[in-house]
Amino acid sequence: MATMLKIINVCIILLIALPIHNAKKVQTIELTKGWTLRDSDSLITVVPVAVTTIPSGVYTELSKTYGDFLAPGNDVNLRWIANKTWIYSTSFEMAELGHDNMVNLTFHGIDTVSKIRLNGNLLGETDNMFVRYSYVVGHLLQYGTALNLLEIEILSPLVEANARAAQLDERGVGAPPSCPASRGNVECHRNMLRKLQMSFGGEWNPAALSSGIWKSVTVEYYAVAILRDVDVAINRNDTHWTMDCRAFISTSDYEIFYGQLVVYASELFAEPFVVPQQKLTYANPKIEFQIHIPKEKVKLWWPNGYGKQMLYPVSFNLKTYRNEDEPGLGSRTDSHKLLNIGFRTIELVEDEDDRGRTFYFRVNGHPIFMKGVNYVTANALPELSADSDTIQHLLKSARDANMNMIRVWGGGLYESDTFYSLADSYGLLIWQDMAFTKATYPVTDELMACMREEAAQNAQRLAYHASLSLIVTNNEIELYLVKNRSDFGTDAKRLEDEYKLLFMGNLSPELNIISRNDFKPRPGPMISTPSMGIAESSKELAKDPQSPNYGDVHFYEEETPSQTIYPEARFVSEFGYASLPMRSSWLRDLGQNATEESLAALIRQRQHDTRGFIPLLRQIAYELPFNLQNWEDNIDEFIYFSQVAQAMSTKKAVELFRSRRGDYLTMGALIWQLNDVWVAPTWSCIDYYGNYKLVYFWAKEFFASTNILALYHEASNQINITITREDYSDDQSKTYNLFINTFLWDDIYPKSSIARALSVGVDANSLYQLRIPLDSVLYESKAKTEIFLEILLKDEDDTIVAQNYFYPVPIKNIVGISDPELKIEIHRGDCASSKPYLNNFSLRITVRYPTLFIYLELVHETYTEVRHEFSMNGFTQTVPRQIVTLNIDEDSECIKLTSDNIRVKTMNQYMV
Repeated sequence: MATMLKIINVCIILLIALPIHNAKKVQTIELTKGWTLRDSDSLITVVPVAVTTIPSGVYTELSKTYGDFLAPGNDVNLRWIANKTWIYSTSFEMAELGHDNMVNLTFHGIDTVSKIRLNGNLLGETDNMFVRYSYVVGHLLQYGTALNLLEIEILSPLVEANARAAQLDERGVGAPPSCPASRGNVECHRNMLRKLQMSFGGEWNPAALSSGIWKSVTVEYYAVAILRDVDVAINRNDTHWTMDCRAFISTSDYEIFYGQLVVYASELFAEPFVVPQQKLTYANPKIEFQIHIPKEKVKLWWPNGYGKQMLYPVSFNLKTYRNEDEPGLGSRTDSHKLLNIGFRTIELVEDEDDRGRTFYFRVNGHPIFMKGVNYVTANALPELSADSDTIQHLLKSARDANMNMIRVWGGGLYESDTFYSLADSYGLLIWQDMAFTKATYPVTDELMACMREEAAQNAQRLAYHASLSLIVTNNEIELYLVKNRSDFGTDAKRLEDEYKLLFMGNLSPELNIISRNDFKPRPGPMISTPSMGIAESSKELAKDPQSPNYGDVHFYEEETPSQTIYPEARFVSEFGYASLPMRSSWLRDLGQNATEESLAALIRQRQHDTRGFIPLLRQIAYELPFNLQNWEDNIDEFIYFSQVAQAMSTKKAVELFRSRRGDYLTMGALIWQLNDVWVAPTWSCIDYYGNYKLVYFWAKEFFASTNILALYHEASNQINITITREDYSDDQSKTYNLFINTFLWDDIYPKSSIARALSVGVDANSLYQLRIPLDSVLYESKAKTEIFLEILLKDEDDTIVAQNYFYPVPIKNIVGISDPELKIEIHRGDCASSKPYLNNFSLRITVRYPTLFIYLELVHETYTEVRHEFSMNGFTQTVPRQIVTLNIDEDSECIKLTSDNIRVKTMNQYMV
């Protein structure tokens, strides 16, 4: 990243050094400071503290007085905030104008329904938090030293949603469902507003009825037009790469004007690429052109695990003017965009076969199994969702866990520019849902026009990113309609017709703005997920959107996670298992003096799943020795067992899906979900505070590019072993040796007489499978309840490439497990002699017997809440001594730790 920033800085310096004659840049001033907030009813002004800035939200600003929204109970106690109308206001001076300047006030994101006034004049009304609104204001501004008063009146989302639902009901054209499925205190009619759909609450998240200015507000001074976005579609032939570019331009003029565009990219072409002057129409101004680059000048962009993510800085510089002559001196004619472009091709392959159709992504000509997660917005309050440190932590974590795809869920946001730029840098392909989920939506002409604008603006903003792999217009709506057709009765046909009108007739065609006639920059758009895919889509709804023979499926089955219940699906775009966050995360919300009773009450209050804890407890009981009746009396054990069960179930599913990638039977597994918006029992891999659950540590192993997969086939009493190698290399086959070591639970050393070595050759991006009779790896007369297997893959240098453990029976049925007599010693590394200090520790863990699922948690009155990471966790130890590193992200002092600062749990302690 540092190298890339240097390159970008050099580009900027060059551009500054080469100004266009007589030109000045479009001036953009952000209105970030000096805002106040008041309740429109009481006129009591809440003056933000000095650090408050735009983006801003009402909950965020009022937290100083009424407490944090995420404090226990406040998601309900502060609901009154969502029932009120709030007014943001600020004053600003005009910048110096040129003789031909125009002035816009541009609102990049208002949440959600608002009225905007400037100096007492109504500028307009907003109705969609995902749309940029821009107004010409030069004629309304006061010049000189006079201040201009800007007010944004944001109406209550609850009042607005309920009123709109009532209007539809009066007309007999309601839009179900009324309320989300949840046992929590949630709100209804989310589909009435074009706002973050999860704001109204759900089966894993709180109702967070946000209001605010969630993106920047800018004053724009310009002569004619502004360069808003550039779509760069990538194509190639035998000799050249082509950058097929569309520059999208914004103007408030009602006259034809002229534009000239110059492109700089010193790493790709030595001389600037000049697009000749063009006459542009004010109705739909854009400039289209192609740049051809010899293939040898370009290094490919690859998904994570397959190669490097080469990105080339490219600067697009636009000059616009009203006449063919040069603009007058001082005119603000110049605007520019600096983009990082990755060169890659991506296809969605849906070939017919004897089962139906394949469904897999092919990048740079190579089929790739997609390993990844579903992403929910990083904060329930949208003004906090773009925090760069949080996003970087989450996406870097995904990369480090060997993931290569992230699905941005349709109940969330179109994410920030930071999000997609990091995805480009980390090689994380983005499956982008549009912000529509599991509901029907009203389809008036006015609303559809607003939603088309939403589709166009966000597509134009995102299209150039190398990471963008697919856009899907909605999440689970087609499935919702098909499953509930009989419940809708006579409304069923109307609801289906409205669905087809909105998604097939309006939004999907609107996305053609980033398509090309002669080639496909990326697959799609796809109408819904789950679905029958793109090739099988038609003008009618699918009879079975969950068909395993086509497209993608969503899958949840938490009661009996046996491999026999998993669908033999083409692509599993959503599946997951629930667990509880670690104790320290709960205590951050409750305070360190919390009682076990208050902790149990908070866990119960934040369980929003309509089924309660039953699925989670059954999931635990299937494998583990946990008392189902009294989790409130054993909260630490409940947390530990829930995380172990989540990790085991997810690992089993991923291994099964990956073992099926031969002949493209299954080509993707996306876990629900990566992250969280509060501390609660949910399906996340990383909790709200950024702490890793055990499933995340396991994902580093079960998503590894080269891996051993081991699945028990009960009918034949065999172990199906798959060696998978998912990478791209010019090297051909690699030779590995496979070792199967049999352990008894009362001996730390393997029974070497059972160890086997098999020479295995595996090509790049291929797999090798074999079956091992379980009886052949039993030891002497021992039953399968008394043994477990360590399966190792070593390369020709005898280096361990992959490791897996296979347990022949559910953990609760193990016989002969022993107290491991675990001891832990902590040694710190060199802290450095001055700031910034390095707080890196080595934990030496010694055991006498095989130890199952060692769980480590930092316990420190000061540093538990500081981001930290163990190198491994939830692991099985089969060596007398294991070194685990702990890095604490704190550089202000040298931290001292003792063994008392590490809480340790093992499965052994519950089974001896």
